[in-house]
Amino acid sequence: MIGIAEEACGVRAEPFFQGLSSTLLDEIESRAELQSLPARHTVYFPGDPSDSVYWLRAGRVKVSRISSDGRELTFRHFFSGDMFGEDCMLEGERRRNYAQALEPVELIRLSAADFRMLLSKEIDLTLAVAHANCQRVNDVEYVLSETVFRSVRGRIAAGLLRLYRQGDEQNRTIRVTHQEMANLVGSTRETTTSVLHGLREAGLLEMANRRVTVLDPEALARLAQQS
Repeated sequence: MIGIAEEACGVRAEPFFQGLSSTLLDEIESRAELQSLPARHTVYFPGDPSDSVYWLRAGRVKVSRISSDGRELTFRHFFSGDMFGEDCMLEGERRRNYAQALEPVELIRLSAADFRMLLSKEIDLTLAVAHANCQRVNDVEYVLSETVFRSVRGRIAAGLLRLYRQGDEQNRTIRVTHQEMANLVGSTRETTTSVLHGLREAGLLEMANRRVTVLDPEALARLAQQS
């Protein structure tokens, strides 16, 4: 069930907004809204107007694209503190991808018009967005190099390691299905399942109930570097 909270969005608590002026934070707070969405809810579809930008306050969202023959490629999993949907900076643009909640999420939503207006007059916000987008480009380039130069086993190890580092390292558990992992690294579900079973047999991880528990992140990191 979709919920729009009446309470303040709490942007001051979010890492993305750290360092911005109190005046700017007040303005963002007054214009943004807090949304609660259930697991598997689609935040936006391809063809939807790019009318909002989002910051993930809690939960996890995937952004993906589906081909005409039904194959899915997941570009990224977004975690608490991440920004997505910033293609709304291009006025008149429509969404090209799906954004879907993988678990119950809380989103800070700001309209595209407000976002563009604040970017045009607040250099600190512009720099924060530019920094996030530069990091995103670096990440995409790194994943692309993995796809070209690494084996499927190495790509899966690298993908698991990224999810592990982005999520809650305290319990070492990643909530991901075999199909989601395959979509994330550009593999088939069958191949991904075979590799995951091999990693389990090697003592690097455990699997149960759509969860992967990383037992040896150092060994996983070494495997991720192998071609």
